[in-house]
Amino acid sequence: MSARDDILTQLRGALTQPTLRFPPPNPQPLTAEERLTVTAAEGDLPMLAERFARELETLHGEALIVETPVAARMALINMLLGWMEEHKAKRTGAFFESGQEECVLSWDVDVLPITGIGDTLRDIGLTVVTPDDMHNEKTRSATRYIQYGLTGVEAAFASTGSMLMTSSAPGVNRVASLLPIRHVALIPFSRVYENVEAWLREKRTRGILVKTLKENANLTMISGPSKSADIEGNLTLGVHGPKFVNAILFNDILDD
Repeated sequence: MSARDDILTQLRGALTQPTLRFPPPNPQPLTAEERLTVTAAEGDLPMLAERFARELETLHGEALIVETPVAARMALINMLLGWMEEHKAKRTGAFFESGQEECVLSWDVDVLPITGIGDTLRDIGLTVVTPDDMHNEKTRSATRYIQYGLTGVEAAFASTGSMLMTSSAPGVNRVASLLPIRHVALIPFSRVYENVEAWLREKRTRGILVKTLKENANLTMISGPSKSADIEGNLTLGVHGPKFVNAILFNDILDD
């Protein structure tokens, strides 16, 4: 018998000892409440929204909580106008003009969680760009220099400040949260969960977890701006994606 076989035989024998505490004999499956969770958050939806905002800010993102969808729409407009003014103020001397300075790379406005976004953006002189296919050069050129990205979320997780994005739903694209230097996510309270386990549990309880996972070719978790660090731990934001991530959370739950 080789040394390897001898070691394996001893291990197999040790695992049969009745006094061994692990693994327990005939373990019962965990219930939904007993499933392992890595992070936790508690409270009602407004409290979860506040926790999400704090966690996102820890990750170098920014969050704003407002009371209504109308207030969220106004907050978005104020953000965009402020950024455009800031961009214009920084121009000195000759500068490159792409023609995309007043464009917003967005999901289809019909799938955003706030109605009237498209008309509102057009009213302030912005063009909404919703590319369907990024495989051709013409589309890539038309979006290359857009500074602002606008999306909703599949879910937002309060315990980590993370946002879950799907890729295969109609009107949804990944580029709006990936290409622009600024990404704004509109998040209704109804999309805020304690953690990713709570989202999985809800889908499982409704019997649609497998369907959701099969129908989406890609699930992306976004935790603040894009980050990269060198061997000495010097953090750089915006190398592989947006440098600025803003979340606007709003109450979409009607009080009784």
